[in-house]
Amino acid sequence: MASTTALVDSPSAGHFCGGDDALEEELRRVGLEITRLEAARARLIAQAERSGVPQRHGFGSTTGWLIALSGDPHGVCRSRAHTARALVHMPRVRQAFAAGVLSEPRVRMLARTRDTDPDAFTRDEDLLVSHARALPASEFGIALAYWRRLADTEGHLRDADRAHRTRRLHASITWAGMVRVDGDLDPEGGATLLAALRSLTDPAQLDPDDDRTPTQRRADAPVEIARRHLDTPHRPAIGGQKPHLNLTVDVASLRGDPTGTCEIDPVGPVPPPVARRIACDATLTPILTHNDTPIAAGRATRIIPPALRRAVAARDRHCTRPGCTIPAAWCDAHHIIHWADGGATTLDNLTFLCRRHHRHAHTDHPRANAPPRQRE
Repeated sequence: MASTTALVDSPSAGHFCGGDDALEEELRRVGLEITRLEAARARLIAQAERSGVPQRHGFGSTTGWLIALSGDPHGVCRSRAHTARALVHMPRVRQAFAAGVLSEPRVRMLARTRDTDPDAFTRDEDLLVSHARALPASEFGIALAYWRRLADTEGHLRDADRAHRTRRLHASITWAGMVRVDGDLDPEGGATLLAALRSLTDPAQLDPDDDRTPTQRRADAPVEIARRHLDTPHRPAIGGQKPHLNLTVDVASLRGDPTGTCEIDPVGPVPPPVARRIACDATLTPILTHNDTPIAAGRATRIIPPALRRAVAARDRHCTRPGCTIPAAWCDAHHIIHWADGGATTLDNLTFLCRRHHRHAHTDHPRANAPPRQRE
């Protein structure tokens, strides 16, 4: 049943009173009018281009003229000019657009699709308009991709090769110490990544107490994939060493002093609880300093020897937080009493925690850390 609650806006923003059904109908009406106006704009742009208006006003292109006229970004104006130009040769699309039954984003997709093979597009225009009106957005994109492949097999292969060549990934450290990741993957690489991410973010695979948001789960997933790679013995060496995380920390920081040195290369300072968590299960290289200048380095040693880790794995088998079944191979060995506080690196003082629960142990209880191990 529709709600009878009225929607009241400020006078300057307009005023609408009515139930849910009336509001939805009004949104549809406004959307229809916007689409018709966008169709009228495309028609005017095409007319201006045909009559040479941009050139008469001193512009070298229709795009430049639109930028000056509207103030909109270059990409937006270039797309509008391209769509207007294509609509001249797409009568069925133009008719549906003017009637408001074909939205501007779908018209834009059809205009780009026409570039594949204009003659084939003219032949199949009725069918493509029918699909544009009937299919959901995701299915419509797939339908256009199939049409492009059939219309131009060689061109489809060129597009796939171009997508592979233009793949990119940027990872940069921000001034706040965060690492920003941005990029584009070709379809095969992207599908591979999405499959890997789903394996770590599917709610069915998570324990009931996992309170992370979906975006946080997606952020944690590639980090977990990277950590598992770094944990494998077969990773390639760089500069004679296996890739690893470098943490520089002094004894004071390990004991919780916020004023001590505590840095991860290359991102910079981190809080002492982070250092304590990383140092729970790591390789330690003692360095003697004088006035902050290193003067000697000791032998690197694994804090938890491989044989002891295997013993913990045989006993715990997975993360020991109740309800969590992350396998031991993907867990950190955690000191119940941290070795920096005098805790022994022994079987009784070690327990397996997955990355998430290990983080919670150090942030929720930065000194005592984890609760007693849950035995089975």
